[in-house]
Formats: sequence, C-alpha cells, structure tokens
Amino acid sequence: MDSYERRSRFVHRFATPLTTLNAGLALLERYLAESNANSAQIAEVMGLLNRSATRLGSAIDVLQEYMFDHPTGIQVIIPDEVLAQRPQHPVQTPTEKPNLALPKYPPDIDTSKPCVLLIEDSQTYRAVVSARLTQSGYNVVTAPDGMAGLDLARAYQPVAIILDLMLPHLNGEQVAFVLGEDPETKHIPIIIYTGLEAKQTEKLELDPRLQIIRKDEALDRLPIMVSELVIKSRKKTIAELLVIEDDQEIQQVVSQGLSNAGYSITVTTSGEEGLRLAMRQPFDLIMLDLMLPDIDGWTVLRQLRERTQTATTPLMLVSALGKPEEKVRGFQLGADDYITKPFDWNELLARISASLRRREVEGNANPSTMLPGNRAIERAIAARLDRKQPFVVGYCDLDHFKAYNDQYGFLKGDAIIHQTARIITGAVERSGAAGDFVGHIGGDDFVFLAHPDNVVAICESIIREFDQLAPLYYDIESRQRGFIRQNDREGNPKQFPFVSISIGVVSSLNHQITHFAEFGDLAADVKKRAKAHKGSVYLIETGDKATVNAAG
Repeated sequence: MDSYERRSRFVHRFATPLTTLNAGLALLERYLAESNANSAQIAEVMGLLNRSATRLGSAIDVLQEYMFDHPTGIQVIIPDEVLAQRPQHPVQTPTEKPNLALPKYPPDIDTSKPCVLLIEDSQTYRAVVSARLTQSGYNVVTAPDGMAGLDLARAYQPVAIILDLMLPHLNGEQVAFVLGEDPETKHIPIIIYTGLEAKQTEKLELDPRLQIIRKDEALDRLPIMVSELVIKSRKKTIAELLVIEDDQEIQQVVSQGLSNAGYSITVTTSGEEGLRLAMRQPFDLIMLDLMLPDIDGWTVLRQLRERTQTATTPLMLVSALGKPEEKVRGFQLGADDYITKPFDWNELLARISASLRRREVEGNANPSTMLPGNRAIERAIAARLDRKQPFVVGYCDLDHFKAYNDQYGFLKGDAIIHQTARIITGAVERSGAAGDFVGHIGGDDFVFLAHPDNVVAICESIIREFDQLAPLYYDIESRQRGFIRQNDREGNPKQFPFVSISIGVVSSLNHQITHFAEFGDLAADVKKRAKAHKGSVYLIETGDKATVNAAG
C-alpha cells in the first residue's frame, strides 16, 4: 500500500463515522419536523449531538494537519498546545465482519417499486441511506461488501447500484469494474460515493462514466441521481465520443447535436484532461481540436497514438487550420480524419458514422477489446528488431477458460476477456515504460512488449490482480466449492479450477532473431511450458533455462 492510499484510508476511518453522524442528525431533524415534535428536551439533545459532530470534525482537521507518512503506516504528532486547545475524546466505532455466508435471497420484495442495491460496509450508514431511499419510493437491498454486492446485483437486477468507494477486501473501483463488464450487470448504472475530496478521487483515475458524489451530499442528492440515471439508462446510445475542444460555443453545439443524434458525449477543454479521460475509459471516437489552451493538439495526437489504450481509436482532427501541409502532418501523426472549421453539420455526422463503420470492419484492432491485433503486433515487434532495441515478449494465455465459457456462456467469457485486457494494460502502464505495447492476438491470448528490466514487475502485477478478480465472475456455489464441474474435451466429467493466467516471456537479449515470426514461435513454446504448471504463473526463458514464478 503506497503512502497516498495509507493517508486516504486513515482519513476515511474518521470521516465515515462523522458523515454518518451528520447524516443521522439530518434525518432525525427531518423526522422530528414531520412529526411536529416540539420538546425542549429533544432540542437540547439535538444541540448536544450537533456540538459533538462539530468537535469531532475539528479533531479530524487536526489529525489531517499533523499526520505524516511513515514507512510502516501513518504517524501523527500533535503538539501539546494544540491538544490543550482541542481536547480529544476517543470514538469507538464497531467494526462489522465481511459477510462470507450465502446471501439469503430472493426474499419477497414489492415489485411495484424499483429496486436499488446499496453496497456499504458501515451498518449505520446502510440504515440511514436505506431509509432515505425508501422514503423516495425505492425498495433497497443492501450488501456489506463487494462480493455479496455482486451476487445480489445478479440476483435482483436493480435499477441502480450505490457503491461505497472504501470497501473491505475489494475496493469500490474493482467492484464497479466487474459490474460494468459482467453481461448480467453491465447495463445497471452505478453511483459511487466517498468521503474523499474531489482532487483525491481524480488521482484514483476512476472511470468517468461512473457518477461520483461525496458522502455528505448523499442523503439529499441520491434519490434525484438514481431517478436521472434510470431515465438515462433507458436511452440507447450508438457510441461514446470524446470531444476535446476549448471553444465553449462549439462545445455546446457539438454536444447537443451529437447527443440528439444518439451518441454519448464526454467533453473537455484541455489536452491534459483529454489524455487522462482517454486512459480511464475506452471511447469509440475522439474529436480533437488542434488549438488548445495548455498543450497543442499535435502533442495530444502523438501521445494518444503512442499509448496502447488509444492506439487504434478513430481520431478526427477538427481545426480552423486548413492548409494541405497541416492535414498531411495530421495524417502522418496518425489521425483518421480531418475536418476544418466552419464545418457542415451533415458532413460531420457522415464522417463520424464512416469512421465508426470502418472501425467495425477493420482488422487492425481486435473487435472484442479494441486492443491492437495481429498486424499491429507484427509491426511492433519488427520495429523493435529494426532498431536493435532490447525488449521482451510476454505471451499471456488463460487456463481453464473453455470450461468457464461452456459453463457460463460466451457473454460471460467475453467479460473475462475484457477484464484480462484491462489488467495487462494497467500493469504495463504502471510498471513499464513509455512506448511499451499490449496486443490482443484473439480469444484469450494476449501479448505485451516491454523492456527486460520491467518484466518481473509487470508479470507479478498481472497475476496478483487477475487472481483477485477472477473468482468474482463465478456463482456463489462454485466459489464455495472452489471449482466448477464440466465435461472435458473427451466428454468425461471433470472438476475444473477457476480461470488462471499463464505468461511465457522471451527476451531479445537471449536470441539472435531477425524476424518477428521467430519470436512468436519461441514465446508460444515458453507459454506452453508455463501452462503445464497449476495456477497463475509466469515463466521467463533465459537461454537454456527457464524460471517459473507466481506472484505473492
């Protein structure tokens, strides 16, 4: 756990009960007002509770001001004079053990009311938020952790899911990703609430499609947000577009026009923010203005094409610069289209439609994950060989994937494929270097190209996250057993363990290779040897020898 996460969790431990206390007070005040209660004793107690909440808030401010990173955790050093000014009163918060038993469902619920799922580890806050949503006409189903939440989401198919960011075992971001990929739940809108400040949540790089609110705003805003998301989710969109444009009037007309045409639009005014958004979610097309206030569009274009996640995303340049040499430069840097301002609206719609249509039939990207496909992989290896650049090829393959597919169907299998693509890409982004590459050969086969010095960190990161998330795609009974029952390729009944990942690694430092096909053969052989071992492993080929490793 890095220092930022430690600090966030430290603040969260104190901010959550304070938020609960404030929310409970607000709810109690509303109940008293509705009941016309006018007791002096009640007013006195309410005043006491409000003053206590204020003092607790001040104490938290002091903790944040005087806390420091320490190699083993968080260290708090508060001067005596500060303690004298702000007396501290210990607050004991009961901790709730994660729910590891089977959820008792489906209990009968009123089907005339829409169902909302609340995933929250604080029992008190679950009660407060549930009461507020019930007041607004929703049936509320609650879960104390992400694992139970996933099971309940699949069972109840709620109209919306409300998710605490700081959950035990699996954090809210991980749970949201699985919910967003699972074909049973991917259509359900998700709201994440947190006690963190906006600047802190930005550092977490959450998917921008997620609705994020602060806990202290939740009671008032949640019912309205749920209602708006339910309405929005019923509207089918053609594709998701990112518009990077600093002119507010053009922003407005493009957003409104493309939304009316059925597209889902995300708009930003700066190149840096556009790059950040493009890394956090896959877009079907990016519209990029060349004249931006922070970094120029040429730089944004180049960086988008250098990064695996956006290497094949259709990219349309929109600019008042219309000279032939500028258009040529744009195409040389990797743009798919170029339209000049002022543009004809019907022409813009036609160009967007054509770009999306080309992407569907183009073989340069894998149609499932939209990662670079076989031709792009060949070119990436050939380019490194031409430059005599040291690199490794990591060949990743899933174990027991066919049994999973047969048991749960290809849509569930596709969710595992998407998860794998995200895990590999994220590991390379975090532990690799600029210019590293991730490609999707097809099915459950992936490759990454990286510098030899970084390969161990990349492999360990892939295996660690894969093994943490893979069990979430299985049903409750299978998770309890630890395996699924399926017939093998000969038709014989067999027990299959959960899906795991095997990685075979070949380095250019150990071979005199002149053609990319030789690398493919070597990597396939090493990957085959890695698959002979149980569980998730990576095998690094070093000349005549190979070492097998498992993360953790």
